[in-house]
Amino acid sequence: MGIISLEKASNLYWLGRYSERVYTTLRKFFTNYDSMIDLEDTAYIKYCEEMNIPNVYQSKEDFTYRYLYDTDLEDSVFSNLYRAYDNAIVLREEINSETLAYIQLAVDEMKKAKKSKAPLIELQTVIDYILAFWGCADDYIDDEDLRNMLKTGTKIERIDLYLRLRYDREEILREFVKLNYRLGRTSLCHSKKALIGLADCLVPEESGSLEPIPYREAIKAVERIITV
Repeated sequence: MGIISLEKASNLYWLGRYSERVYTTLRKFFTNYDSMIDLEDTAYIKYCEEMNIPNVYQSKEDFTYRYLYDTDLEDSVFSNLYRAYDNAIVLREEINSETLAYIQLAVDEMKKAKKSKAPLIELQTVIDYILAFWGCADDYIDDEDLRNMLKTGTKIERIDLYLRLRYDREEILREFVKLNYRLGRTSLCHSKKALIGLADCLVPEESGSLEPIPYREAIKAVERIITV
């Protein structure tokens, strides 16, 4: 395919990040939705703190609607899905129209969910279309470097979110191994120093028994890995 421009490389990387952000935040939303209904009305406050996003919501009902659908909010799920779509559009030739179609379908399903009084089925379909998008990318993106740029973005975003949401060490380490695999096969510029710093946060070199992960330090290391 030839040398890809820095702009297109950035588009691929951020397409990976935004698609992952929609996928993981929707999955987490389902858990929080149950918590807010069954346990406490203020579970969304903790979620905003974990995600480091402004708590501009007045109630769990306000959060449930605006966090999902308010495109005037930078951190809403729909805003992130639109960013994924914007990056996909400019990459139509690189990722193939069949692959792009799944992002469009996810956007369409999100619009349906916004109008629905019981949107969980539509939101699950959004998740399914994101998964289909990734699967289609494997089939239709012939250039391995392009696929790895996209998947590097997904792995960076997943590790970042897993750290913010305090996932188990084993789950984060599993994604870290996958990230290492992708970084070894992509032409994206990355910082080995930041990668080593993240590894040290996850598994200290000199440690008889593992201490709790220093999450803030680990998140900072993740943010420094890719330089596009």
